[in-house]
Amino acid sequence: MSSSNSTEKTKEQKFHEYILNLPQDKVDAIKGKPLEVLKVIDDYNGHFMDIGRQKGDLITAEIREKKPNVMIELGGYLGYSAVLFANELIADPEAKYYSFEVNPEFAKIATDVIRLAGLSKKIEIIVGKASYTLVDFKERLNKNGSFKALDFVFIDHWKDLYVPDLRELESLNFIAPGTVITADNILTPGAPEYAKYVRLSPEEKKAYNEKNPNPNGDEFLGRWNILYDTDTVKVEYPNGHVDAVEVTKCTDYLSG
Repeated sequence: MSSSNSTEKTKEQKFHEYILNLPQDKVDAIKGKPLEVLKVIDDYNGHFMDIGRQKGDLITAEIREKKPNVMIELGGYLGYSAVLFANELIADPEAKYYSFEVNPEFAKIATDVIRLAGLSKKIEIIVGKASYTLVDFKERLNKNGSFKALDFVFIDHWKDLYVPDLRELESLNFIAPGTVITADNILTPGAPEYAKYVRLSPEEKKAYNEKNPNPNGDEFLGRWNILYDTDTVKVEYPNGHVDAVEVTKCTDYLSG
């Protein structure tokens, strides 16, 4: 008798099968209804790395206040956050949500979740490492003349990439006065370097960028003259677990 762990399905694959094999009456009841689709995911209880409703509602409130026309997320995973947040953009037919996801398998699952929610025209998934795809994304926007700074950014991928990717966004001029940046898991598992970075003074940031090469590329040092106003918003769960979302707003550029 032999067994192989390589043939064992991941929790993401099991979830994908669950979604694809929902009873037809259930599909008919939730199709095109983003919040109902999210409820199915919540009820599945797969312990996924998604934003969840409690922290998600916090970010949703920021989206409603900002009313973004262009929003991106770094780390799409299985599509939960894309569905939750893009649902807030439905009222604006021109608004678009771009989900950057490095894992092609996760992107495929997210595509099916987004299709079930009826948001395929509102959300575009961009597959690949953000350090590369962000450059391509800017070039694409430049070609059709629609490039502008982002209105809203949600970061929820590998914590050691939070700062490198933000520095790249800064270098590519995606961050400008008015841009709102939200980042998940600030306390658990924690992103202390990110929380520190968005609090640096211009002088401290200039020194940091000169001292610390960006693993995304030497051309993405970041912009020392961007001013941020930031707040760590804690969320406590019924089980006593505490996490936080960092809500950061670009307020101005210094000349120079």
